[in-house]
Amino acid sequence: MMSDSASSPVRMADFQDKYGPWAVIIGASHGTGAESARQLAAQGLNCALVARSAPALLALKKELKTRYRVEARVITADLSTEAGVHHVQDSLVDLDLGLMVFNAGAPAYPSKFLNAPLQTWQDLLNLGANALMTLTYSIGQQLRERGKGGILLMGSHAGLGGNKKFAMYTATKGFMLNFGESLWMELKDQGIDVLNFLIQVVDTPTLRKEMQRAGIEGCDSDTIPGVYPAEAIVKLALRELPNGPTFIHPEDEEQGAGTGKARGSAVKERWEHTAPFVGED
Repeated sequence: MMSDSASSPVRMADFQDKYGPWAVIIGASHGTGAESARQLAAQGLNCALVARSAPALLALKKELKTRYRVEARVITADLSTEAGVHHVQDSLVDLDLGLMVFNAGAPAYPSKFLNAPLQTWQDLLNLGANALMTLTYSIGQQLRERGKGGILLMGSHAGLGGNKKFAMYTATKGFMLNFGESLWMELKDQGIDVLNFLIQVVDTPTLRKEMQRAGIEGCDSDTIPGVYPAEAIVKLALRELPNGPTFIHPEDEEQGAGTGKARGSAVKERWEHTAPFVGED
């Protein structure tokens, strides 16, 4: 079943005008990040590719330039560090950005909070919250000046609530979700689309590596039952980008649940109660 918010595909020229000429994909080395770059390049957008793995990004850059005839820039950085975040900011200043896709992720590090090294949790917090906040701030300023663009946050069902052995992972995904919904409310009247796209399980190299590490069968199969291919996930996310603030996959697509749309209504209702006491700035 199609979601209530589904609409006819956006014409390429309109897509380029709204979200081009450059998109930055943060976490582009593989999985949904790399697939986002491919689908955006297919729409004629130049792509700035950000991740830690230079070889993976260089290979993707070559693919985009050869297959789609677009420009691509490789930016290697560790976003769990302040220096890495600043390097990305400095590397984007000369680009006319119209879209940010934040797809940066790390293994969930399943462990009881008090059993793992504190640095592990600090790195996860830096990546999932501090880097997201800082890069959205700088890129968002440019989008606001243009008066159009988009911010696509590739999130997770983990952001909907806590879970044993995933305290910091769910916390950072919850930060992304609430941050994105708030930004949607602030930016939607300024021509900037903001969407949280919450994924349940998607077929990525990271997932298969974790399955192999845990000794779970099927990690080397062509398809994994109950797991969605990255290509389909990204296609839906780009379709739903104008329909923020939140889209929860698969239920909002396959069951027409409207859960994400209901979250948007809740954001508006909270603002109605809050606005009389804080006003606009």
